[in-house]
Formats: sequence, structure tokens, C-alpha cells
Amino acid sequence: MQQADDELEQLLNAIIPFAQRMLARHGEFYPFAAAVSRDGRLKFIGEFVGDLPERTNPLAAELINYLREQLIAGASKGEYRATGICSGVQVNVPSQDEKSDAVRISVEHLDGQAMNVFLPYQLDPSGEVAYGDVFAAVAEPVIFQHEFND
Repeated sequence: MQQADDELEQLLNAIIPFAQRMLARHGEFYPFAAAVSRDGRLKFIGEFVGDLPERTNPLAAELINYLREQLIAGASKGEYRATGICSGVQVNVPSQDEKSDAVRISVEHLDGQAMNVFLPYQLDPSGEVAYGDVFAAVAEPVIFQHEFND
């Protein structure tokens, strides 16, 4: 269980700063993914080839589906121990009455742990980003739900 927690934390510690850099530089980001390999190395996944439509700005949902398919394929081959998909969403923040933009990181471990981690943020007109408090919710496994689990 500790190894799973450490590997999920490793993912979050890589994914969140990258999303924050993209927000600071561009005010937005495309969905992307990362995985912890069987030997413990972190790998970012974001080269979109093959089945994606040939257009400059594919829809976020298409990118998320593509990333999910790539992670499921790698997990089914035993390549990954933990995975994470990062995307931008609107979310109800605990103890607030209105929705907020947020970075969502959907992380999973092959031991069955799955959660969505949210980092709310506000982008002001000058391009500055103000972040709220991180919160998480348990999720259903998607990547490691199949019979290839160890």
C-alpha cells in the first residue's frame, strides 16, 4: 500500500507543476498523461499520433479518450504501475456555492486505488493564476479495471 501511495504521489508531483507552468504561460493546457513504469520511472505521454483527427486543436474529450486508450494498452502489457490523466474542468469546490475552473488529475494504481485530484484556480485578465486548495474524491478505476491486474 505504501508503494502505491508513493507512486501516486510521484505522479501528482510531476503532473501538477507541469499543468501550472502551462497555465502560467498560456492560460490553458491540453490534456496530457503520465505513468510510472514497472521499474519506477516516470514517463509523460502526450505525443498524439494515429487515430486523432487531423486538425490543429483537437477537442479535449478526444485527447482524453486517446490518452486513456494509450494508458489501457500500456497497462494491459504490464508496462505501468500507476497512471494519471490531467485535464481542465469546471468543478464544485467544497464549501463554495459556485463552480470553479480546476486542474483535474485522474490517478490510478494497479493495486486498485483510483481518485480524482482537483486544483481549483482563477485566471485574472492580466494572466495571473490564483490557486485554491487541492481536494480529492475517490473514483472508479478505468485504466486498471481489467483482468490484467496483478
